[in-house]
Amino acid sequence: MGNKETERAAITHVMALERAAGRDPKDVHTSGLPYDIESAPRMIEVKAFSRSARSEVLALEHRQVEAAKAHSERYYLYVVDNLSDLGGAGIGVRILHGEALLAMIERTQPQITYWPTFRAAEYDQAERLQ
Repeated sequence: MGNKETERAAITHVMALERAAGRDPKDVHTSGLPYDIESAPRMIEVKAFSRSARSEVLALEHRQVEAAKAHSERYYLYVVDNLSDLGGAGIGVRILHGEALLAMIERTQPQITYWPTFRAAEYDQAERLQ
């Protein structure tokens, strides 16, 4: 399962959990918001892992950190792991929000990461090694 499939599976799983909890989730991960799911009153950022997330880095963008700080009681980080378990029995979800999430953010040193888009024309023209 690739990164996109893993992320999609995690979002689908979380939306099902939100529905089961009586909320009405909306997938907003392509809308430019600093979270993936709007499930009033929750703003949910989903982090997906095909294996265990135990001791893994949870990468957050600057705008996600700012949203978590500004809306600490509404901003949730759902960590979905073991998504490669085809039967689904091993899939787990850990939820961080409020003081626990803020404490994790506070003990973190920000890193600057650039995410340039490798456009189709650039890909096609780039030197290729056989």
